Amino acid sequence: MKRKLFVISLMLLLVFCDNLYAQNFVSTAPQKKNVLIEEFTGRNCGYCPDGHIIANGIVHDNPGRAWAVNVHAGGYAPTSYPNFNVTESEQIMYAFNVTGFPSGVVNRSTADAVSRGSWQSYANQELNQSAICNVGGQVVIDEETRMANITVEVYYTASSNYGSNYLNIIMLQDSIFGTQSNGYTNPDQYVNGTYCHMHILRDAVTSMWGDQISPTNVGTLITKQYTYEIPQIIGSPNGVEVDLDNIYFLAFVTERYQGTPTRPILNVNELYRIEGTSQNISPKIISIIPSSKFSCSNEKHVSVSVNNAGTETITSMEIEVSVNNGTPIKQTWQGSIPQYQTKSIDVEVELEEGTNTIKIDVVKANGISCETSMIKTVENEGWSEIMINSMEEEVTIEIMQDKYGAQITWKLLASDESVIASGGPYTNLSGASATELHEVKTVLSAGECVKFVIEDSMNNGICCNYGNGYYRIVNENGMVILDGDGAFGSKAEHVMSVVYSEIVTENIEAQICEGESYTEYGFELIEMEAGIYHEQNFYDDTLFILNLTVVSNPEVVIEGDAEISIMGESATLTASGADSYLWSTGETTATITVAPEETTSYSVVGTKDGCEGSAEFIVEVTVGLEENEKNNAKIYPNPTNGIMQIESKGMKKITVFMPNGQCLENIVVNEDVYLLDMSCYKSGVYYLRITNSDSVRVYKTMKL
Repeated sequence: MKRKLFVISLMLLLVFCDNLYAQNFVSTAPQKKNVLIEEFTGRNCGYCPDGHIIANGIVHDNPGRAWAVNVHAGGYAPTSYPNFNVTESEQIMYAFNVTGFPSGVVNRSTADAVSRGSWQSYANQELNQSAICNVGGQVVIDEETRMANITVEVYYTASSNYGSNYLNIIMLQDSIFGTQSNGYTNPDQYVNGTYCHMHILRDAVTSMWGDQISPTNVGTLITKQYTYEIPQIIGSPNGVEVDLDNIYFLAFVTERYQGTPTRPILNVNELYRIEGTSQNISPKIISIIPSSKFSCSNEKHVSVSVNNAGTETITSMEIEVSVNNGTPIKQTWQGSIPQYQTKSIDVEVELEEGTNTIKIDVVKANGISCETSMIKTVENEGWSEIMINSMEEEVTIEIMQDKYGAQITWKLLASDESVIASGGPYTNLSGASATELHEVKTVLSAGECVKFVIEDSMNNGICCNYGNGYYRIVNENGMVILDGDGAFGSKAEHVMSVVYSEIVTENIEAQICEGESYTEYGFELIEMEAGIYHEQNFYDDTLFILNLTVVSNPEVVIEGDAEISIMGESATLTASGADSYLWSTGETTATITVAPEETTSYSVVGTKDGCEGSAEFIVEVTVGLEENEKNNAKIYPNPTNGIMQIESKGMKKITVFMPNGQCLENIVVNEDVYLLDMSCYKSGVYYLRITNSDSVRVYKTMKL
């Protein structure tokens, strides 16, 4: 509508005040974009209830981050009661070249309106983008006078590409009942045969395409104030009453003029609403916001925003603070909060680690008793201690990136939030699961409280499908004082108190044999190879320095008579490679004499420097290959160039040996016939040890 056509009682009074007020409402921390869906609709549009369902779903799934506004305009928007058409609706519709209903624009990110099937996709894209500015504010409504005092703050967390942007404020109204084609297809808004129309665009507080704001560089806080008289009825003919109980205000910032409209929307937010009053003293607590600053103490600070909804300037307050239903602690405040202004008051609280419930009560203002309170649940995530060995120590920050290094950034912050060290983004790597280690050295001082923050812009950490990354901080002794894996999603944070501690050290000299493990004092050295190892481990408040010698196992060899031609004939076997020996016969000398009645395997365990090695040797009683048939086993063809069939009643296991005693195969059989595939064996002599249910025999075979 064109407000200049209204009588004075409907005039819009504007008061501008840039950069003159301390920040009260808007966050200064970087955030993701919120979303505004401008939905072009009409009461005579049969498909529009389906558009309402889609837009409502996006809003429902993103509370506090997404809003929809129904823009009634065009041929499907009749002027019969209730007439939702306003001049702003028509201008917005024409500016975005609407050709079909329902359609819409999501954060004005497209030149033309898009169909309802695309809204979810565009909304997801916008919600995942970083915002360059945050928007916040309040609306104080005096129901008697219908005056709305509006304060909007815009804070730039990054610089805009343009020196000027545009601030837009619109008023929406819910719960207006009227006709709607096919309204029954949206049962959530279909009540007793009548459609309940929601989030309808009723008016623009600012100029049509927004009021110009500047500067737009990072760190700028812009504050604007407006006084707006809320009309009784909007729409002509058949206008609709503006019900104060069902209106709310959205503020959004657009980038620049592109054609007729300003677009795209850089960020949007709903303005906090409070009720004004004609009382002299009327403080209202509108928010309790935990301080974004970190500390290594349970003494925390919260910012309590108090609005003066009364007519008299508030100059003093008595405040009671209780935590987790504990005894209230009184605090006093003095200052100045003019009418309809808001002041942020810093309140100190003692919090337990974990979840806490804070209750703030303003019990007196200007010495007059009053009642306004708010309860807020806040988290105290606590902190950890990290040990350094001197008052100042150089530490190494290790970042093992995954394949997508361009997604990774990190920083180490001091307690004043200045950056001690930082890194990333890194270069993307080739290879499905490639990793690369980055090391940054920095100095930590005892008594500092620091915070380590690592972020991944795609919200999937630095692990798993794209390489197993990690992050950690290592002190000068090589002790890991912060250890984090890569599965942290979008962000991991660690608040740490840097503590000087003269570390107790203990040197350990240890020796194990090759293949053994060392697991004392927190070390996990498994199945070690021969060599000398130097390791450190902080365990049970002590730094253990391990010098570990892994001794090679002796290579024991048996030499001697491999064949005898007469059963019971003597054969001499000699072991070497160790200092002492234990034979399978029970003898402990290096050389033994045996007199087997049949082909027999002998083994010896040799010991040297406390470690053991073993060997096996077969003495064959050669009575010809045909002798196999006399020993309760049939082996054929023998010799063979491939498959050898073995028949022996009650076979349990077949073991294949080379003449030097090396075991090639251990085969569990549990049947009377077995086909042994020797096609991959080299040509030569082999021995089969056949274990039956009642005997163990050794047979000589040959591979051609």
